[in-house]
Amino acid sequence: MKKLKPTLTLICSLTLVGCFDSTFSNSSVDRWIDNPTANEIKVTIDDKELTIPAKSGIKYAFEYGKHTLKYNGDSLTFMAKPSISNNTGFINPTQSNYILLTTFYTNSDKVYEEMIKPYLKIIQVSVNGEPAEMELPVKIINDVFIEKNGNSWDYSVDEELPDSVTVRGENQYQAHKRKMYRESDFLDTINSEDIDEKVSLPYTPKKFSEITKYVLPTIDLDKIECQEGREFLASQLQDWNKFFTTKGSESGDTYNQLTSHETFKKKHSLCSGQDPNHTYQWATREIEDVMDGLRQINFYVTE
Repeated sequence: MKKLKPTLTLICSLTLVGCFDSTFSNSSVDRWIDNPTANEIKVTIDDKELTIPAKSGIKYAFEYGKHTLKYNGDSLTFMAKPSISNNTGFINPTQSNYILLTTFYTNSDKVYEEMIKPYLKIIQVSVNGEPAEMELPVKIINDVFIEKNGNSWDYSVDEELPDSVTVRGENQYQAHKRKMYRESDFLDTINSEDIDEKVSLPYTPKKFSEITKYVLPTIDLDKIECQEGREFLASQLQDWNKFFTTKGSESGDTYNQLTSHETFKKKHSLCSGQDPNHTYQWATREIEDVMDGLRQINFYVTE
């Protein structure tokens, strides 16, 4: 397999010190729906059909709670909810490739080469239709819901990566920045008219039914030997059901209560010395294993 040296050129110097903005309320979150393709697309959110312009997008307000998204004859169900920390991102209904590029700004080529080395990855590409590899400081993302939490960027797809940045502090000699690209824009930095070899990335969308879904586990309350733990979890499961089946502030407030510090303290103070087989702890862990990883994002796929 051919391995290419990338022609991506970055100007890395020190001199200026971003993102799809989201607006949050106690009942909803605005999120950008992006269309990086060359043609407009139709997307249906719940029962409302939206036209998304080519190589652009629209901002849409999602009430907290359960929604459906339909695109190209496929459908998925997802939750919109509060995040425990400020978060943003965008929706990618076409499951197109986005490229998260890492770079360092420095006055020294040698420093740059050393700093960027841990971020270099071998990525599979096609060159004039033939399989090849390239080594680049990038991450390729094609999820339907692309959350900034976990994929943090400094510059979004519609923001330019600056030629230079300013760092604060007399002893700082480099700055670390990340930019999110639409695939076509990123490839424009690799391909040029005076180079015969043209690079492209594989397009591998999933059926919506194949996307990982996060579902609250079924808990057999009768197996919990500690009564106060059993009663607490019964109440918690009722609240989780309320979160899944309500909309707006009711759903958001229920979620915030379920994930509050007070709930955490109470949950972990129960059944001490009353549950030798740890039946309560195992039941709470089942819920935590599914739901705790979703605390810092606003959207996730469910049933």
